[in-house]
Amino acid sequence: MGFERELDHPFDNGAAYHRQPVDGYAVMWRYVGVMSRHRALFASVFAVAFLGGTGVVFSLKRSFVSTATVVVTAPVDDPFSQTAQGGKTLEDDELATQAELIQSRDVAELVLKQIPPSEGGHKGGLRAALCSHGLKFACPAPAPSEQQGQLEHDARIDGLLTTITVEPQPHSRVIALSAKADTADAAASIANAFISSYQQVSLTQQRGDLARDAEWLDERTSALRRRWVEAEKAASDFNAQHGLTNLDGDSPLVGHEIATMAASLNQAQARYAAAQARMEVLNEVKANGDPRSIIALGDQPLLVASANALMQAEAARAQKIGSFGPNHPDVVGLTGQVAAAKASLAAETRQALGSVNAELVASRAEVAQLTRSLDALRGSYTGQGAAQAEYRTLRQDADSAKSVYEAFLDRAKEFADRAALLRPPVAFVSHAAVPAAPTFPNRKKLELGVIVLGLISASAAVALRAMLSSGFTDIEELRRFGGLRLLAVLPKTRGLARASGKLSVGQSYSPIGDAARGLLTQLSLMRASGDADDRIVAVTSPTSGDGKSTLVSWLAATVQAGGQDVLVIGDAAGRSTVGHGLWDVASGRATADEAIERDATTGVDVLWGGDLSAFDPSGVDKLRAVLRGLSSRYRMIVIDAPSLMVNPDGLVLASIADQALFVCRWNDTSRRDAALCIERLRHYGVRVSGLVLNAAEGRAAGVSPDGQAPRASVGLLQHFR
Repeated sequence: MGFERELDHPFDNGAAYHRQPVDGYAVMWRYVGVMSRHRALFASVFAVAFLGGTGVVFSLKRSFVSTATVVVTAPVDDPFSQTAQGGKTLEDDELATQAELIQSRDVAELVLKQIPPSEGGHKGGLRAALCSHGLKFACPAPAPSEQQGQLEHDARIDGLLTTITVEPQPHSRVIALSAKADTADAAASIANAFISSYQQVSLTQQRGDLARDAEWLDERTSALRRRWVEAEKAASDFNAQHGLTNLDGDSPLVGHEIATMAASLNQAQARYAAAQARMEVLNEVKANGDPRSIIALGDQPLLVASANALMQAEAARAQKIGSFGPNHPDVVGLTGQVAAAKASLAAETRQALGSVNAELVASRAEVAQLTRSLDALRGSYTGQGAAQAEYRTLRQDADSAKSVYEAFLDRAKEFADRAALLRPPVAFVSHAAVPAAPTFPNRKKLELGVIVLGLISASAAVALRAMLSSGFTDIEELRRFGGLRLLAVLPKTRGLARASGKLSVGQSYSPIGDAARGLLTQLSLMRASGDADDRIVAVTSPTSGDGKSTLVSWLAATVQAGGQDVLVIGDAAGRSTVGHGLWDVASGRATADEAIERDATTGVDVLWGGDLSAFDPSGVDKLRAVLRGLSSRYRMIVIDAPSLMVNPDGLVLASIADQALFVCRWNDTSRRDAALCIERLRHYGVRVSGLVLNAAEGRAAGVSPDGQAPRASVGLLQHFR
């Protein structure tokens, strides 16, 4: 932690370090540079994400949605029912109930019968051929058992119901049904089939209820007919058994009177029962305002007319509400008509109640009077013979059974006529249309999302690659690293020319030549500004392959091209052709002239470091004295020091130099190694003039280093004198 804190401050080398302000434009170009350096990774990740996303988008199963709308209808007027439903408003939960009934399993099962599943593959073809050759996986699945078939059928119903959405519309009688399917035609067919099937199921249920009622009436009518026939037969048999004369013509006067009075009593009882029935109907109408029960009161024409007017107004209002909604002006007007009709019906009902009540009282009195009179006649007729009295009783039972039978027979005929009035509880407002485009997937939007996802993924991959990189890939980061100046940025080169120095010698103003001359210019300006003698320059780096030897050759070739003498002290690992090295000269085993050799290509003098494995620390002064002596003969001595992480001799050679250049390779030199080497150089008192970035790529190769002067003449190198 202490080492890291020390690197946050400039070295105590007297050099001013100026941190350039970073604006938004520079930050933008910084990130653009990162993207440019990793453009291959960016393009690869984007291509993979785009192609994969596009494949997923086009592999998504398309679905179409079609919507049908229906309106919940009011119950139809039933003139034969004493408890008719016409004119009633819908209950609060009626829409929800109808919506649940529409998506019931019974309706779904009927829809499945109308729209069967698609057939499997053809019996022939490749699968059949493979199956015939013994490949069982290609053979069709065996027929499912009855239990499995039922489970599969239930699963198909559940799957069909999941594709249906039924939504009651608020403040209306409208219900919207949406169906989702793989094809547009199937979606419209399923939506319409659900409504039609529900209508069919509802009508079937109503017909079934009506059939059960009619069946009960038929059974009851048949039983009453048998009773009537049995009563007639009993009376006829009794008459024949006792030899009674025809009572219609030859009966005694008292017997005839009894028969007449009994008939009158029956009629009075009938009128009394009818008056009671009308009273009950009127009381029911008065209690719940249902006008349909009044239709049966044929003897009250005004009341029936008022009831018909009310039902017609309510039916018209229900139709308008279903078509235009409850707030339409026609609906408001019809609502007023309904209110007026209800008021008229209530007035007529009260008047009819008074009339029927008077009739009921009169009928009750008449029945009581006729009963007393009939009892008196029967008492007087007792003496005329018990047989004839018994016969008359049997005759009365037969007539009563006949009248009841005829009443039930009329009711059964009414049920037969009622079947024509049945209608489904919902009616189509609009049928489902075939959708022109799939609802899912929206490929345009998904493709835009894939592009955005690809850009984000590619940017994230580049950012992750940059964060995980151990080398320097950012010029701004290198400027701030260790408090050292960035003296030069050398572009990446290819070929043998980088080792021979031809790039800087043969091309006066090539990028490499410009960078080398700029570096030498900065070194000369440092001396001109009052710094110590800078003739002896050590070039070092953390590891081998960072480009320090290439930089040494470029610097030497550039100085040589300026007409000045330069000496290169090669790496200690090099092998001299004359058999002597720097340590040999320092130890007195050879003279400098004997150890120095001239490079035939560039004309630069070279003194190899030699074997320093037996180096004595006390010999540092000897090495420094040798270099001082050589500095009087050469304008510049460039030491190719060994890599600091590989050979500790690099620290020795850097410590005896006037200044040192620290070389980092673009995207290769580890930050950790660079920091550790800079700390070692500081510990040994080495004056590090600055950093040199080698093999820079892309826009980084054109970035100006800190404090670099414009292109200068090689003549400026005379400052090294």
